[in-house]
Amino acid sequence: MSSHRLDDVLGMSIRFADGRGGGRVLDLRLTPSQRVSGPLAELVVEGVIAGRARPGTLFGYDRHQEQGPWLIRVIIRALHRHTGYVAWDDVDRIDWDAGILHLRVNQLAELS
Repeated sequence: MSSHRLDDVLGMSIRFADGRGGGRVLDLRLTPSQRVSGPLAELVVEGVIAGRARPGTLFGYDRHQEQGPWLIRVIIRALHRHTGYVAWDDVDRIDWDAGILHLRVNQLAELS
């Protein structure tokens, strides 16, 4: 069994259940688990942020509707208008050799 790092998932192509492409993995959302390792809880993948590869980052604008100054918020959201979210439970399988994340759904959810 080979092991992979979270970094290996970043940049992978997204494939929807109906076979269409859905952009690339731009980021992963992590959440603390019930397991504690040392002084901190272990983190588990909660979901995937995917979309067209755009320069820059979301600067947290994917998490809060009212994040930051209005003009910057509008620009960031316009640049990333095709970016969405999929829960990790909706990942069907990962083709490590081809670099494809296969989903059980046919579209990304809106970022919230």
